[in-house]
Amino acid sequence: MPVDAIAPKAPGSDARTRLHVFLRRSRSLARNLRTEVAVEPLVKEAGERVYFRIRPAGSTRPADRSRGMATVVLCVMAEPYPPGSLPFANSTLLYRELGVRTPRILEEAPELGVIALEDLGDELLQAVWAGEGAGLAAFYDEAVDIIARIQHEGARLAGTPAASGFRAFSARLDAALFSRELRFFAEHFLAGYAGLRLGGPARGELESLFGALAEESAGGPAALAHRDFHSRNLIAGDNPAAPGAPRVLWVIDHQDSRLGPRSYDLMSLVRDPYVATGDAARPPFREPDLVARFRDAAGVRGSAPELLAEFDAVALQRNLKALGTYGFQVSRRGNDVYRRYVAPTLRMVRENLERHSGRSDRRRLGRLLADIPAG
Repeated sequence: MPVDAIAPKAPGSDARTRLHVFLRRSRSLARNLRTEVAVEPLVKEAGERVYFRIRPAGSTRPADRSRGMATVVLCVMAEPYPPGSLPFANSTLLYRELGVRTPRILEEAPELGVIALEDLGDELLQAVWAGEGAGLAAFYDEAVDIIARIQHEGARLAGTPAASGFRAFSARLDAALFSRELRFFAEHFLAGYAGLRLGGPARGELESLFGALAEESAGGPAALAHRDFHSRNLIAGDNPAAPGAPRVLWVIDHQDSRLGPRSYDLMSLVRDPYVATGDAARPPFREPDLVARFRDAAGVRGSAPELLAEFDAVALQRNLKALGTYGFQVSRRGNDVYRRYVAPTLRMVRENLERHSGRSDRRRLGRLLADIPAG
């Protein structure tokens, strides 16, 4: 697969046209969500979809259910798709089978590339942290427990005939994919964003180090992984089992779930640039506490040094991959919002390399990356 195959596509300029056609044709939405509605663009992600909140024209809040004015979120894909082919629809069924809370699909229109989703509001875990919201520590404990549930229930489901119906069990985070992502990092972050030109021996050495890192990252025990489990893909929402009770976490953007390193989701959560910005420049939790909780909940065995080496290799690959995405968004898409996450991600990469400075490969990689600007 060429490197560019990893680059996300942008929805076409006809996204709003397809959205309004969907509203006119909808068979499931209430009348006040199909006519005279307010269309609120939501944050555009780096992937191949955009989101809009649809609410009755007379409502002023995201979800005014008490007055019969519930809202809905419409996801508009880059283009129409064949029925039954959307990974997100398949993974939504998977997560409900696993017993993991995720928004329901209310209606799907493949011919328009539009799906209607249950609206859980805007309170991403990232926003809870930024607002110093109450219960933040409990949310992170819950997030680790969700990872363990995905792994335990995923292992159970994998041993049944039903597993063949879910794409996640036939896709892998393997060394080949990790290598492509590291080449993407070299092209779009080192060259495209940082303007570095590594040629000759330096480029050859970098490719060799990337190949070894990809093999090491993919070489440990495997489990079902969300693949992008961080504070922007977790929503603090109502508890459907106990109205009025404290909020609980809901999982979104799970369409790339697959088998991968058992620590991949954990490292995505605890080495998360989205909550490592600002004056503190540190995540809002003690990483050793969450790692210990994961070890207990997921039944992970191994000595502390062995696990640190395994987890740090996965985290290093993951953070370099993230820098590739940020570089692509800034240098190729002009999406400057991702620039703020470069510095904290680079800091985590450098701290990771320093922890393993006794290894010659990590020292060599550190030297090659030493001149990357953080701004």
